[in-house]
Amino acid sequence: MQILALIAHPSRGSFNHAILDRCLASLRGHEVIVHDLYAETFDPVFPEADIRRRCSFDPVIQRHMRDLSSSQGLIVIHPDWWGQPPAILKGWLDRVLTPGVAYEYQGPEFGTKHAVPLLNHVRAAVFVTSDALASQVAPLFDAIWRDRVFSFCGIESRRIELLERMRETNRRQREQYLCRVDAVMNDLVGRSKETNRSEETNETYSGRPAREE
Repeated sequence: MQILALIAHPSRGSFNHAILDRCLASLRGHEVIVHDLYAETFDPVFPEADIRRRCSFDPVIQRHMRDLSSSQGLIVIHPDWWGQPPAILKGWLDRVLTPGVAYEYQGPEFGTKHAVPLLNHVRAAVFVTSDALASQVAPLFDAIWRDRVFSFCGIESRRIELLERMRETNRRQREQYLCRVDAVMNDLVGRSKETNRSEETNETYSGRPAREE
């Protein structure tokens, strides 16, 4: 199974990268294409010329489009910054999930057209790290990923995991989170046996902004 893994965190020492490393370890035997958007200095700005012609001739964007279209799995890893993914990841969505790649419009030439998804062959899992409680921010990311992006493009949303209160977690709790990563990867590739999910932590909000460094 070919899987595209996207990570959007500027620090190589972040827990986001620990999640990516655990994904790669769990997916041995599968072909995983990794795009570290910050390490690649991905340009999130959607040029006017690309908007007008509804496609991009940028070889970097073309490569990302090919990697996505040829994959059967998609992993997205990012922090919660103000209840949204980082801007670099939003720019990836704008520039890569374009007509002809993620969807197309069909209908009569001068009549109402409807969107047809093109990524029905892809199943996805998302990991979001946050300082806030899952109950506070999980609905935001469900709306972004499951309800807006994936449903429009036909991507099957397997799991959207919100890893909460990151600044307050200890080593044991973070290892429990990584066990959840194993379980999600098992589900993504269709393995029959999953690792048990970790116990839920006590929900007491720290009062800090929902941003994981």
